Amino acid sequence: MELLMFILVRHMPHLSTKMSDSPTHISNRTQLPEESARLVAATVAILSDLPTLCSPAGCMTILPTVLFLITQVLKETAVKSMGSQVPPPVTAALQGLKNIVTLPMAMNEEIHKQWTNLIRSTLASILEYSQPEASKPVLDEVSMLTAIALFLWSASTEIIGVQSLQNGCMSRFKTALNSSDPWVQAKCYQLLLSVFQHTNRALSTPYIHSLAPILVENLKGVEKNRPNNKTELLAVQEGIKVLETLVALGEEQNRVQLLALLVPTLISYLLNENAFSLASVVSKELHEFALQDLTRIGPLYPHAFKTVMGAAPELKTRLETAVRASQASKAKAAARQPPPTVHSTPTIKLKTSFF
Repeated sequence: MELLMFILVRHMPHLSTKMSDSPTHISNRTQLPEESARLVAATVAILSDLPTLCSPAGCMTILPTVLFLITQVLKETAVKSMGSQVPPPVTAALQGLKNIVTLPMAMNEEIHKQWTNLIRSTLASILEYSQPEASKPVLDEVSMLTAIALFLWSASTEIIGVQSLQNGCMSRFKTALNSSDPWVQAKCYQLLLSVFQHTNRALSTPYIHSLAPILVENLKGVEKNRPNNKTELLAVQEGIKVLETLVALGEEQNRVQLLALLVPTLISYLLNENAFSLASVVSKELHEFALQDLTRIGPLYPHAFKTVMGAAPELKTRLETAVRASQASKAKAAARQPPPTVHSTPTIKLKTSFF
C-alpha cells in the first residue's frame, strides 16, 4: 500500500495530503506524460484489487484510503482533450470504482452499514468534483458522467436511492443534456439509455420522469437547427435511440402517447424533394436516418402507428411524399446501372483442346 501511494505521489505530487492541505495549494488538472499515465493506471488497477485480498474487517480498514486515491486520480486526470481520447488513468479509475462497488464482500452483515456509508460518500465526492468550473483545462464531463452512471448501474438502491444523491446525479445529466458540445450530448444519451433500461424500475423511473422531457425538447429543436457535422448527427441519432427505447419500455396503453412524441419528431427531419437536392450531406443523412426509422417503427407498432398518423393528416402526407421520392430515387439509380455483361457462347468450337 505504501509503495502504491509512493508511485502515485511521485507522478502526481498534488495527491499528497501535505500539499492538498496547504493554503496555497491550487488543484491543477493536467495530462500526464505517456509513461507516467501508464504507471498511474497500473497502480490504480492494483489498488482496486487490494480489498479482495483482505478480510471484511481488513477491507474496511484500507478501503477509505483506496477510494480516496482512486477518486482523486479520476478528478485530476479527467481532462477534456482533442479527439475525446480517454487517458489510461481515467479508464483504470472507472474500472476500479466498478470493481469495488460490485464486491460481493459488501453483503457481509458485519461491514454492510459502514460499506454503504462509504460508497455513498464516494459518490457524493464525485458529484462534487463534477461540478462545472471556470478553471482550465476543462474537466471532462463525459468521464465524470460515466463514473456517476457506474454507480447507478452497479450500486444498490439503498446507496443511490438517497434523495440528495439522486438529485445530484440528475443535475449532472441535465447539465450534459443541455451542453453545447454535441459529443457530450451524444455520450450522455448513450449513458442515459443504459440507466433507462435498468432492470430496477424503481431506480430508472425517476430519471425517466426528470430527464425524458429535456430529451424530447432537444430532439424537437433539431428541425430548425439541423446538424452541420457528423458529431452533431451522432448526437441526434443517439437521442432518437433513447426515445425509441422509451416507446419499447412503455406499457401498451401508453404506446400511442409515446409514439406521438417519436413519430412527429422523426417526420420533422424529412426534407421535401427541392430541399433535399440543396441540402448538405449531413442533412441528407439525417433525412435518410429518419425515413429508415419510420419504415421500421411502423410494422413494430402497427395499430398505435396508424392512430398517430390518422390524427395528423399532414404528417401522413409528408411521410408518403418522402417514401415516394425515395422509391423514385432508387429506381433512377437502378436505371443508371449498366446492364450485366452476358458472355455469349462461341458458335464455333475447336474439336481439339490444346491445354
